Amino acid sequence: MAPSRAVRKLPARPAIAIFFLLLGIILLSAPAVRASTGADGSTQLPEDQEFICHTDNPAECYPRVFQPTDEFQTVHDDQELPHGLHVRVNIWTGQKEAKINVPDEIDPSLEGLPVDKAVVTVEPNGEEQEQGDAEPRIPEGAPAYEPVGKIKVPAVEETGFWDALAVIKAGETATNEVFQDALDSLHDISSDIYYGLKLTEDKDVTRALLCLMVRSDAAPDNRQAAARILAGAMQNNVNALEQVAKEWENYMASSCGVSTLRHAFYTGFMPSATENPPTAIVSRVGSTIFAIKGLIQSPLIRDDFLANGGMTNLLEVIAASDDRWDPAQRKVGHLLLDTFLDFDTGASLGVWPRGDVDSADTCAEKSGAQRDGCWEYYLKRIVERHRNDKGGHWSDEVYDKLRAARKGSTKGRSSKDEL
Repeated sequence: MAPSRAVRKLPARPAIAIFFLLLGIILLSAPAVRASTGADGSTQLPEDQEFICHTDNPAECYPRVFQPTDEFQTVHDDQELPHGLHVRVNIWTGQKEAKINVPDEIDPSLEGLPVDKAVVTVEPNGEEQEQGDAEPRIPEGAPAYEPVGKIKVPAVEETGFWDALAVIKAGETATNEVFQDALDSLHDISSDIYYGLKLTEDKDVTRALLCLMVRSDAAPDNRQAAARILAGAMQNNVNALEQVAKEWENYMASSCGVSTLRHAFYTGFMPSATENPPTAIVSRVGSTIFAIKGLIQSPLIRDDFLANGGMTNLLEVIAASDDRWDPAQRKVGHLLLDTFLDFDTGASLGVWPRGDVDSADTCAEKSGAQRDGCWEYYLKRIVERHRNDKGGHWSDEVYDKLRAARKGSTKGRSSKDEL
C-alpha cells in the first residue's frame, strides 16, 4: 500500500480574487476603441471601426467618429462629431472638447460667479461727435439724389394717351365730341405716375387744362374733367408737381379766354347763386378744390395762392349755407388740414392763418365771406348744424385745429375772438 500523501490546502486570498474580478469588469466595459495587444506583443486596433493614424504607432490612432462619454474629451481637428453633443472650447488649451449633452445641465465651474446685467452707455468723444454731425461726403461725379426714385416706363405704352394730348393741344371746342373723348382718355390714365409726369411735361397741355378748369364760359363737364386730370396727375407724383411749379409764373401770365390765366384762376369758382345748387355744379366745384389741393402742395404755388386771395375762393364754399354743398365743403376741410393745420398729414404749420379773428358782427355782413378773419365764424356755423351727427363731423376737427393755429399766429397781440 502506497504511502498516503498529505494534501496541503492553499490559504484563501479573497482580496486578490476581488481585485482581478473588478479588473475584468473594467476591461470588458471599456470603450471598444482601445487597441489590443496581440500574441506577439504588438498593438492591434479593433476591426469594426475606422481610425485615423498620423504615425506608424497604432497607440496614437483615434476613431474617425468621436466617441463621447459623460466627461469632456478632446476632439481632434479631423474627427467627425455626431449631432447633439455638448461642445466647448477649453480657454486654457484652445482645444475643442465634447461630451454627451445633458439638457439643463449647470456647469459646476460657473457656480457662485456673479452675473452682471448692467447696461453700459458709451459717450462719444469730441472728435467722434464732430464726425457724426458732419454731412456725409458725396463722391465727386455722383448723380444727384432723387428721393422719388426712377419712374418705370410701361412695357407697352398707351398710344391713345399721345393722341389725346395732341387733341388738347389742337384746341378743339369744348362741345366737340373728339375733345370730350380726349378728356375722358386722359382722366383714365393721368393718375399713373409715368403718364402723369408726361402730361405735365407738356407745357401746352398743362396750360390748356389749367385754363379749361377755371374758364367760366366752358362747359361744366369739361371744366370738371380738366380738374380731375390735373388732380390725378399730381396726386402722389412729386415729379409731376415740380414740372407744373417750374412753369407756374409762365402759366399764370398766359392768356385764358378774354383775360390772363391768373385772373381767371383767382376770380372764384362758385356760381353767382349758391342757393339750391345743381348736383353737377357742386361736383365740379369739388373737383376744382381737389386739383387746387394738389397744386398748393408746392410751396411756390402755395405762396402764390395765398398772396392772390386764393383762400377767399375756398371761404366762399365754406360760407354756403345749403347742406348740399357739404361734399365740396368737406374737400375744403381736408385741404386745410393736409396743407396748413395737421402736422401728422404733412401740413406746413405757421403758414396760414395769419392775423386776428374778426368779430361775429363783421363776419355776418355780406362781405364777411371775403375776410380771412371769418373762417372760424363760418366753420362754427357748420359745426352747429351737425352737432348731433353720430360719429362726429369733419368740421369739428377743422374748427378746433384752426382756432389753435390762429391762437399761435396771434400770440402776443390782442385778439378779437368773439366766436
